Amino acid sequence: MLPLRPLLVALALAAAVGCKPQGLQRPPDPTALKARSALMPEADRLVDGLLLGRVSELHAWMSPGLKTKVRPPELAATGERLRTRYGQPIGILEEKIHREGELVWYSGLVVHARGKPGAPDRVVRLVLYQFALDEDRALERLMVREHLALAEIKGPAKRYSLVTRIHFPSNGEWTILHGGKRAGTNYHHGSRAQRFAYDMVVTKGGRSKPVGASGNKDHYCYGYPVLAPAPGTVVTAINDVPENRPGEKGVMGGNGVVIDHGFGEYSSLWHMIPGSVRVKVGDKVELGQELGQVGNSGRSSGPHIHYHVSTDPRDPKRELGLPAPFVDVYVDGSWYPRHMPVRGERVRRTRTDRRDEQAEVLIDAAM
Repeated sequence: MLPLRPLLVALALAAAVGCKPQGLQRPPDPTALKARSALMPEADRLVDGLLLGRVSELHAWMSPGLKTKVRPPELAATGERLRTRYGQPIGILEEKIHREGELVWYSGLVVHARGKPGAPDRVVRLVLYQFALDEDRALERLMVREHLALAEIKGPAKRYSLVTRIHFPSNGEWTILHGGKRAGTNYHHGSRAQRFAYDMVVTKGGRSKPVGASGNKDHYCYGYPVLAPAPGTVVTAINDVPENRPGEKGVMGGNGVVIDHGFGEYSSLWHMIPGSVRVKVGDKVELGQELGQVGNSGRSSGPHIHYHVSTDPRDPKRELGLPAPFVDVYVDGSWYPRHMPVRGERVRRTRTDRRDEQAEVLIDAAM
């Protein structure tokens, strides 16, 4: 594992390079904004604390572990950046809370404005405030960064950062067949909607099935659970497409599920066994809930999980693929708070009830 502080600096620089919007081209209607959080009063406490310079209060609110990683001067510097570069918050555009084990997470897109309303020099930007509270309601993890508006990205969305915290969508260790941001490691690179998609299998000794085996059920990953990578609402569920014979390809995704996570971000998981899909349109799903089982339906030549994140896939002419790094994930045996694996890397999820791997403290990212 990389040391914490260098990793944070690297991520902050990566988020900032070549990606400094001068403001929203189409600012949201002020009447659509919420003045205060309707979900968690601690969100207002964080925003007010940073903007009003209540550094000691914020630091005292933190868990013992977070206090050692974020010092009062860093909090003060972040508040100063917000005030001088982004101006004052004028309302919350969208917010959501979810649970990961013992931690309760809040994500909120707050609209900041600098300059007087109607003035030619007025600048409006989105800032993501994302944090987790432990069972004692202490601040355990924290990130504050500028957020790019999906409606203003024409594609490809190479520098977009998800609001949704995406966890690996199955149990056990998997090998990435296709993944990452480059054509050299990702077969999907030429697709507008699936540019950052993953194809994943289980391997043993470098093989996805025993020597001489040929059936779908012979593949090591066949029948594995496909898990919800994050909470959301099911907007598509297909469960009746016959499986392919190994080596033959069907069409489209076959059996699968699409989940609306909010913030304009959707997960698509495909190629499941017919009859195995356990959810239906309109269902609310939680992180880690079983959606179905790995199979070989749709445009697939063998059992595997196809997974991608995009804007709404029900609008295929406008669907835009989004980079989807997994959070709290092991890759080739090393743990990462956020990582996008590429072809050949071996990946497994972290149990969401573990408390020994806490690292995300990106208070200055992209500012």
